[in-house]
Amino acid sequence: MKPLLSHPFRPCHRYSFFRRYVFLFFIISAGVCSCSKENYSAQSPSSDHPGDGSDPDVYLAGSTGDGIHPKATYWKNGSEVTLTDGSQYAEATSIVVSGADVYVAGYEYNGSYYVAKYWKNGKAVPLSEGTGPSIAYAITVSGNDVYVAGYESDSKTIIAKYWKNGIDVSLTDGTNNAVAYAIVVDGNDVYVAGEEYNGTNEVAKYWKNGRPIALTDGTKEAHAYSMAVSGTDIYVAGSEANSTNGNMVAEYWKNGTVFHLTDGTNYARANSIVVSEGNVYAAGAEFKDGNYFVAKYWLNGEAQAITDSSNYSMASCIAVQDHITYIAGKELQGALMQGQAAVLYWKDGKEIPVEDSSHAGWTNSVFLKENNSQQKKKNNDFVYNEMTNEAPYETRSSGGFLSFIFNLFIKSPGRSSTTHNGSHSYHEGRSAKAGISKLHIRSSTTYKGSHSYRSSRSAKTGGSKLHVSKSHRK
Repeated sequence: MKPLLSHPFRPCHRYSFFRRYVFLFFIISAGVCSCSKENYSAQSPSSDHPGDGSDPDVYLAGSTGDGIHPKATYWKNGSEVTLTDGSQYAEATSIVVSGADVYVAGYEYNGSYYVAKYWKNGKAVPLSEGTGPSIAYAITVSGNDVYVAGYESDSKTIIAKYWKNGIDVSLTDGTNNAVAYAIVVDGNDVYVAGEEYNGTNEVAKYWKNGRPIALTDGTKEAHAYSMAVSGTDIYVAGSEANSTNGNMVAEYWKNGTVFHLTDGTNYARANSIVVSEGNVYAAGAEFKDGNYFVAKYWLNGEAQAITDSSNYSMASCIAVQDHITYIAGKELQGALMQGQAAVLYWKDGKEIPVEDSSHAGWTNSVFLKENNSQQKKKNNDFVYNEMTNEAPYETRSSGGFLSFIFNLFIKSPGRSSTTHNGSHSYHEGRSAKAGISKLHIRSSTTYKGSHSYRSSRSAKTGGSKLHVSKSHRK
């Protein structure tokens, strides 16, 4: 049996020394290392929003702070909302928005253990009693139900589980350590991605309604960090050890068939996945020259750079809207492996700072929500297209016009707008499907899980942390 870990069991646990190394700079850089790529002032909510409603509302979840302990935090269009007071270590791992409600999953140290919890509109809802370690990695909302994926330890083993409205559902029996990283709800089906130790290696797998489905044979170390559901297809992103040199290979599985994103020359990992308009997006990182991770994403298997590779960076969650990518993650600001971690995200490959350089931190999850201006524009475009698509010789009698109005507003499916989320996704008026990572809003299309969206199709993604046109969804 693999021994229990004394620190949070994160998707990055294999490389947890990097997390500790980054956090070391996070702690000391407030007074010592203040160098950054640029001297940004605090970003206003409108700095990346032109004000014409063309961009969605961008929600991010992560951690920030200028003291010893980071605070669980989320941001809406750059405006910060802290969920904890900084008296203990805390982190927000996943975010999803349903209507006017903001849900954030994460954990907070209670003096003895990390305690899994989620916050609804800033109010904490503990998921465990705090008598043993537990972590919440992903959250999604389906109708009135709140689903959270993570793990809880009974002091002997780590048990993969999810919580539905605060009631835990164990996915493993405690024989071996296991963790759940992503969750997607599609109709009546609950999908959870994660891993379970087999006595020798971690086995990547997912559970459908509690039934385990292994993605690897257990002869090599493997991890499943994110998932997405698109129609009848199930996508899972993660990593697996290369049998040649032992390096972890970034990859994803589609209906159990593996697709390699890297060749194993360097360590790599895929932390998030989303499917949008038939395109598969995965986000993660790959080692550079064996020194440190460099964030990147893959579009249909082709690597796309999002940094200049001069320092450590990690892409944690990806969301897509109208072919534009939004990626949450972390990056050290400064020279080689120096500087503090900056609170930022990448939009279409462009770095967008969320806090000024005096505030260290990182983002773990991104969720996109259509704003009222976007919805109104799409509705207007829809009416215009319906009218201009009429045959030019057609007589516009009063009866015909009334028939047009009837077909448009009564018979049509309604306002077709879309929302994407990062780790998860939710769709208003339908059952939401999302996971690490998660979609919301009246949308004719839904993606769940890690995030992503597209109308006229239904996709669901989850994970990394889903959660885009939702998972998240986006």
